[in-house]
Amino acid sequence: MPELTFYYTPTTCSLASHIALEESALPFEANRIRLHDPEAVATWRQTNSSGTIPALVSDGRLLTENVAILSYVAELAPEAGLLPDDPFDRARALSLTAWFASTVHITRRMARAPMRMTPDQTTWPSLQAEGRSRFWANLVKIDGLVDGRDWLLGDRLSVADCYATVFYGWAIADEHPVGKLSNFTALFQRMAERPSVQRAMVREKTPPFPG
Repeated sequence: MPELTFYYTPTTCSLASHIALEESALPFEANRIRLHDPEAVATWRQTNSSGTIPALVSDGRLLTENVAILSYVAELAPEAGLLPDDPFDRARALSLTAWFASTVHITRRMARAPMRMTPDQTTWPSLQAEGRSRFWANLVKIDGLVDGRDWLLGDRLSVADCYATVFYGWAIADEHPVGKLSNFTALFQRMAERPSVQRAMVREKTPPFPG
């Protein structure tokens, strides 16, 4: 088994891979990166030149991006069942997490950090409004995906549920009326009850989920 070192920053999407690592029961070292500290970021870039979070170092080799880390962790710990057994269903899982990373995540970024989209400050208010609207629309889509089931894919927790948990937490922080999404809320509550999620949240100092 490779030696794993995981790098995370509280309140970011790193929580998705953090939860998956805890679910996997793989041994790993966790290191916090302070992205708002320029000196810490400069030091971090010596390990990861892109300066992004999350990141996983496996036997000295760097892996970045949630989709890749989630897939790798699932492959390292097949007994955890973090990806479906059927090849087509596994592809569907990757398709869903890719959508999370490329679309859902980006709409929230539009709302929270429009300066990362364009330096033109005159456009920031409209970008924020549009991002907030699109992020909510994506949360509604996720709610529909969980309709009639306990988990996003199949009959057990997968990497997709780990990632979706991040978005629900962000929705709470952004004061979206996410409690109205009954299916997504039920999924979130199931995740919140899991020791793996609780361990990752404690380590990242994530605010407690609402009861």
